[in-house]
Amino acid sequence: MAFNIWGWPTYTCAMPPRTRLVIAEDEEMYRKALQKTVGLMTEVEILAVCKDGQEALDMCLADPPDVLLTDINMPRLSGIELIRKLLKQEKDVRVVVLTINEQDDVVYDAFRAGALGYLLKTSTPQDVIESIRLAMKGEAKITPKIASKVIADFRRVREDNDIVDDDLFVLSDREQEILDLVAQGLRNKEIANRLSIAEKTVKNHVSNILKALQVNSRTEAAMKAVRARSAE
Repeated sequence: MAFNIWGWPTYTCAMPPRTRLVIAEDEEMYRKALQKTVGLMTEVEILAVCKDGQEALDMCLADPPDVLLTDINMPRLSGIELIRKLLKQEKDVRVVVLTINEQDDVVYDAFRAGALGYLLKTSTPQDVIESIRLAMKGEAKITPKIASKVIADFRRVREDNDIVDDDLFVLSDREQEILDLVAQGLRNKEIANRLSIAEKTVKNHVSNILKALQVNSRTEAAMKAVRARSAE
């Protein structure tokens, strides 16, 4: 404990840890714009701004960040391969994709690789900032156009009746209700307002849902829900 000149004890307030972020973007102008946007976030520390996927992978493995904000189409190593290789070794890194690519196979590959959020470059700076903040809570921000695409495509999936996902039926009525809202793209606060319950209660239910369905993210849970409904 420290004391001042009068002999009185002084106390210092520990600052909350800052979110450690790595940016991977090959387009120089957009890279600089991202750096400027994220620089507005006092709670974020930019560890590195990388020009290609391999550089980002090397940086992330050497000093794992909390969040990786990455493009898809990059030299040396694509964003998809970057996500796969990174999360194979550093599973706690939250990955948000920020790209112009909205092709179905790329979107699905990104989520299957472990991406938490998916934004198009038409997103506003506020969207980018929100995606980073949500990622640190384990929540996803997905461009509405991409979310609609994912849900619509999975609704068209038809599976054999003998492989319907029975795991969904272990959920309580409330958990099933919340899962349906997650599949619609609603965030915890929006779900809480819709159901008139506490946001913390929603968060607990979502955590239980992920464990019950044996998935790692809200996006995976939503996809599993839609796929099961399509097979009914």
